[in-house]
Amino acid sequence: MSTTTDTIAFENKGIRNFRSAADIENFYRFVQDNGLRREAQLVLSALVGSLKQKEKKETRKKKAKAKRKAKLQ
Repeated sequence: MSTTTDTIAFENKGIRNFRSAADIENFYRFVQDNGLRREAQLVLSALVGSLKQKEKKETRKKKAKAKRKAKLQ
């Protein structure tokens, strides 16, 4: 396979197969080799929490916009 084909195949897999990405695998290896499981868990949980808050805000904005649109009709 060429590099272009590899890149296209990786892009087509989507977000669900992120664990197979080389960067993620290297990150896991780094965390394990250096005994950073607790720190990595804290960082990742903070990231997930901030992403959920952002998603929640976006959902509220969409609902408010839909509600205003319904009132105008």
